Amino acid sequence: MYTLFIDTHYKNILIYLFQESNLVLKKELIDVDSTSTRTMPAIIDIINNASINIKDINKIAVCIGPGSFTGVRIGVTISKTIAYLLNIPIVTITSIDLIGLNLDKESYVAVKENNGYFLALYNKKILGDIKYLKMSEYEEFKNNNKVIENAEIDDNKLISFINSLDPINCHDVNPLYIKDIEVKK
Repeated sequence: MYTLFIDTHYKNILIYLFQESNLVLKKELIDVDSTSTRTMPAIIDIINNASINIKDINKIAVCIGPGSFTGVRIGVTISKTIAYLLNIPIVTITSIDLIGLNLDKESYVAVKENNGYFLALYNKKILGDIKYLKMSEYEEFKNNNKVIENAEIDDNKLISFINSLDPINCHDVNPLYIKDIEVKK
């Protein structure tokens, strides 16, 4: 069983292909200028390099944010479309989970965004609400609290976490928005 994981929550694109608990291929595009034009080619590249067919994918996992408004929407839309077309299960993970999976004890986890950080208390799961702090608020918070930012993703922990998630209906998968977009202000 192959699982395709798609993460487009910020400026990097991360695509994983794994089979059961084994990483098959991983592709990371750094500081991408156009998520909309780079994500699908990265997915196609992973599938071709693994010498499989798109129909060999049995599950989709997607990072639903919080993060870049447009980036998250692109990743979620592509994931929902693949899951729907192939009639396969889909699971979701937050960008907070991506960092928090590496923690051994309770800590605040911060995910960078252009003008600030998304922040949550984490201990094997998100505890309470995810908050958004502008840069100045975040710096003050960070001076008074232990905060983990943008930790390296442990591939094995990520795959294990994704494998533990229950699938949901692809129509129920939505981006996780914490702050209002600029247009609404």
